[in-house]
Parts: sequence; structure tokens; C-alpha cells
Amino acid sequence: MSVRELITAIRRHLALLVTVMLLGIGVAQLVTMLQPTMYESKASVFVSVSQQAQRLDQAYQGTLFSQQQVRSYAGLVTTPKVTVPVIRELHLQMRPERLAKRIKVDVPIDTVLLNLAVRDSDPVMAARIVNSVTHHLIAAVTEVEAPLPGHPPTVRIQVVRPGSQPSAPSSPKPVLNTLIGIVLGALAGALAGMLKEALDTRIDVTSDAGLASGLPVLGEIVYERAARKRALVHDTDPLGLRAEGFRKLRTNLRFINVDRPPRTIVVSSPLEGDGKSSVALNLAFSLAEDGARVVIVDADLRRPTIASSLGLIEEIGLTSVLSGQATMADVMQRAERRCAIDVLASGPVPPNPSELLGTQKMQLLLEELQADADYVIIDSPPLLPVTDAAVIAPGSDGVLLVVRAGRTKRDELREAVKSVDAVNGITLGVIVNMATKGKHDRYRYYGGTSGYRRDEKKPRLEDVGPVLPANGAAPPRTPVG
Repeated sequence: MSVRELITAIRRHLALLVTVMLLGIGVAQLVTMLQPTMYESKASVFVSVSQQAQRLDQAYQGTLFSQQQVRSYAGLVTTPKVTVPVIRELHLQMRPERLAKRIKVDVPIDTVLLNLAVRDSDPVMAARIVNSVTHHLIAAVTEVEAPLPGHPPTVRIQVVRPGSQPSAPSSPKPVLNTLIGIVLGALAGALAGMLKEALDTRIDVTSDAGLASGLPVLGEIVYERAARKRALVHDTDPLGLRAEGFRKLRTNLRFINVDRPPRTIVVSSPLEGDGKSSVALNLAFSLAEDGARVVIVDADLRRPTIASSLGLIEEIGLTSVLSGQATMADVMQRAERRCAIDVLASGPVPPNPSELLGTQKMQLLLEELQADADYVIIDSPPLLPVTDAAVIAPGSDGVLLVVRAGRTKRDELREAVKSVDAVNGITLGVIVNMATKGKHDRYRYYGGTSGYRRDEKKPRLEDVGPVLPANGAAPPRTPVG
């Protein structure tokens, strides 16, 4: 995973990251509450050679000897030779092993200092214990290092910093625990987001569709609740974000091949439920709205929906012409909204849709439609369950693949592209349908929902007449609002 993909995954799963981070803070607070309050008292002793050096080399050798010995004394601190007398002196109700666990010994590198620290729930007792430990450590070293009875030991230990009563507890540390919780929570949230990104192969955003297919994303149609009952944008919000998405799709189609733009377009999808029929229908009206002559053909002979969406007759149509029962002029219907398109419904559902769509008669019918229309939009079945769309693809100028945001998987999109390539068809691009419109909200001012909605009482631009009057003078300025 590249850095860019990592950042994209984190941004996409930001809510998960924040949730896990807050959970880490909560766990840190819980740990802080459950930790007992402990105080730590510290003391330091200095180890030196008892005999006075006469020369510089002797002093240096004495220092090296002290450094070697101080490491041995660090291990002596937690032995019963020191801990047992401390327990007896302070009347502690604990075993020597438990007291040894409360004592922390540290020997700084290249020094003859021995640092001791004792933790206890009572600050007074912590100071008493650490001072008692240093006292009995000196006694133990004196006994061990004494060469003969009555002679002074070769090593001398003196206290340079006695233990004092701590004013603040050493643990728990709420600030440190919170910082650790934030860091661990952020790391866990980032890993969870990466894991979810790796396991969840659904297409959520436009970039997913482009990376998965290697094709351009020609359109992104946002989800609108009203579209569940009314598929046409002209019946819901002709100036909304969804309608603007189809206008952008219309514009992008014209720039696919400037010299020879696609005119016969198959609209399909990897699986059913991606909204390919709705996209085909709205694309046809969007093209017609720009003045083009458009024919939409319902070639989904298994589950036709075009005629029923427009309130037209379903019983006659494409299969009637292919079977020789009617001519195209007999079955062609016209649908009008803000503009008009010609509709060739599916007709009676045949028992062999793939064979019927792959006939020479189907190809001749498409050529006849191309001769009379600027665009022929073909609504075909999904590519993965059946081969109908792959059969029609070679006779068209290209295929538009509709994927549903949050549902279609990347592997499914790749397989759909391969199925078109297998029959030498051309995949024009991908359309992401039912995308979330959170990131589109900033465009709503120009989308028609914030003050630019057309009012029936106001004159339309085409009714105003030419911009300049006949004498060439500048037109009077009309206040906006």
C-alpha cells in the first residue's frame, strides 16, 4: 500500500480511527483509576576506596576498582542480607521477596554512584524504607569487605542523598497514560482502517472505480431518496445534483473521441441492482435535452423496465421486430418530459434472449436506428450473470459500465471489463451510481437548490429574445435576486 493509498484509507475510515482513539483514551482512564496510588522515595550512595592514594595512577586504579565493586553491591541490595534486617527494623508485614520487588537499583555508567528507589502507598514509609535499606547496605558491605577482624574495609560507602518524603505520587500518571492511550488508539485505528480497506473490496468512491478498472470514470451520479420511486431526474429535481451528474456524463461522452464520438452506446453493469436502466434512461433524456435525436432500446429481455418506467406499452417492441411480427415503425413509441425521446420497448420476453440478440437481424436493426438518430442508447442485462450484453457489445460504439457505490466489488468490475474485452468490444468508461453526496454539498449553490431554481412565473432565457437589441446597444441591466 502506497502512502497515498494509506492516506486515502485513513481519510475514508476517519470515523473508525476517531472511535478507536477515543476507546484508547477510555481504556487509559480506566487503567489510571484502577492503579493504586504509589509514592517513590530516592536515595544515593557513593562508593570509594578507603585507602588514600599516593599517586595519580593509584587513584585511577582505585576508581576502576570502585566501579567494578558498585555493580556487585547493586545485586546485594535485594538479597535477604539487606531486606531481612529492614523488615525487622520497620516491623513490615511482608516477606523479603516482596520487599525486594519494591526496591529499584540503578548504577549510572562510568560512575561510582548507587541509586536506590523504594515505592510504597505511604510516602512516609517509602522514605523510611529507602533510608533503612541504605543503612543496612552499608553494614552488609562493611561486613563483606572487612579483610580481618578489627581492620577497616577496603571500600567505603557513604550516603550522598538520603531519602525524603515525596510530595506527589509517582503513579498513576494520568497525563502519560492518556498520551499513551491516544498514540496506541491512533495506531490501532489506522491498522483497523487498513485492514478494513484490504478486506472490503467494495467501490465506495470514484477513485476506486478508476483504479480497479483502469478506465476513465465518466460520471458520478449521487444518491437521492426520491429516485427510488421516480427514476427520471425530470420528475424529481431537474436542477439538482443528480441531474447535474448526467449533464456532466453527457459532456464527457462527447470528449471520448472528438473526431468520432460514440453514437451507439450499450449501458450495462457487472450485476443486477446497480441502477443501469435508470442511468440509461436519464442519459437518453439528457442527450435529448441538448437537442439530439435519441432512441433508447430496452435490450434487457429478461427483466425489462424502460417501458414501465415511462408508462408506455410493454407488450410490443424489440422482440416483435426481431421475430418478424411487426416493423420498427409499428412498435416505436415516444416519451416526452421536458424533451422527447423515441423508445423501443423490449416486447414479449423470449425463451432465448442471447441467441435473439446475437442475430444478424439485430445488427441490421441497430444500423437502421443509427441512420435516423444521433444517439442510440441500449439498456442491456448485467454482464456477469448472462452473456446478452457481451453479444450486443461488438455491434456498438462502446459499453458504459454502471457500478453502485458501496455495493459493487472491484473484482466484479474487473471481470465485467474482461467480458467485454473477450468479444473485442470497447469499454468507454465507468459510471459510479448512487454515490454519497456529502462531498458534493459545496456545489449545491450552483446545483439549483439554493436560489437558482426555475420559477414558472419568471420568464425563461429562451423567451427573453436575443441578448443584444437590433441597434447594437447594450441591453439594460436587470437586477439579480
